[in-house]
Amino acid sequence: MGFKRRNPFTPTFGHEPFAFAGRAELIDDVIEGLSEGPGDPNRATIFIGPRGSGKTVLLSTIAEEASQMGWVSANAVTGAGMLKQLMEQLESNAGHLLAGPIRSSLASLQVGPAGLGWETRHSEGLSWRFRFQQAVEELNDQGVGVLFTVDEVDPTCAELIEFISFYQLFVTEKRDVAMLLAGLPAKVSDLLIADRVSFVRRSFQRRLTSIPDADVREAIRATIEDNGKAAPDEVLDMLVEAARGFPYAMQLLGYGAWRYTGDGESITRESVELAISRTAQEMESTVIRPTLRECTTRELEYLQAMTEDEGPSVTSDIAQRMGIGMTNASNLRRRLIDRGIIKSMRMGLVAFDMPVLEAYLREHPGEW
Repeated sequence: MGFKRRNPFTPTFGHEPFAFAGRAELIDDVIEGLSEGPGDPNRATIFIGPRGSGKTVLLSTIAEEASQMGWVSANAVTGAGMLKQLMEQLESNAGHLLAGPIRSSLASLQVGPAGLGWETRHSEGLSWRFRFQQAVEELNDQGVGVLFTVDEVDPTCAELIEFISFYQLFVTEKRDVAMLLAGLPAKVSDLLIADRVSFVRRSFQRRLTSIPDADVREAIRATIEDNGKAAPDEVLDMLVEAARGFPYAMQLLGYGAWRYTGDGESITRESVELAISRTAQEMESTVIRPTLRECTTRELEYLQAMTEDEGPSVTSDIAQRMGIGMTNASNLRRRLIDRGIIKSMRMGLVAFDMPVLEAYLREHPGEW
């Protein structure tokens, strides 16, 4: 049986790609912030982007680089049990540095021959705030920084709000900590206006925009050629055009092109054509339709009206096509920008911030 090369593309939730495209500057900013010490603004960063824009991969990549610098990371997804998940990760990754889960505390004080009385308390009986504080202090005292990453932020999650309040105290105390959050644009927008966590508004907000075609091309080429197959210019052109700068689409396309080429030494045009067809189906079910389902009817009408323009759209033209006033059109525009679906080019001009969604709406006019 001949040797079969393993598919190097990873269109799987949270898996770091073989070649990272277009996000090097974001990663470098955070890593530099860890080196600079407490007070660096990159230590509190929110990554904002639509489904498939690479938020989860970005968090895991930074956590891995931080660990190589001697930091300890704790990672969780927003939801019930988030604080427990973070603490378990912290204790697991720093188990060799932490004293243990049992602590002693003063139970009584008696004047006379009996002296002092002590009792032991398991950490599970302590408040989350005290447990996190104790772990951070213990690690910082040994010169070890702590990185917390929280994915899929949801402002309705009480545990997320509680955790952010812990982190604010660590910052006030000048602790060696960092916090990275990631979420969908609408969720992050709601979090930023929440009264109880006004502190988070001062964090750096990094929008994950489309990756330039040159970076897409180089990442796909390197992934293919460095793993033993050839990537002719023709197939690279096809893959770059189909990806439209979207990280998840890049991995899906590369995975399919490699898979359908089989044992061949070079990626073929036929395999890429099949990969493009399969990727379109997968993107529709996992990214495009869930995004459109979250839009109101009026928002969908606004998006459909934008597809009548070859380039950026003028808000007043959109209002006229929809038969609505400028105030209503401006409100729709703002909501779609908050969702990360469109972006403001300059005063009065908007364009799609998700090219894959724009292409879908053009190919399915009126369906939504």
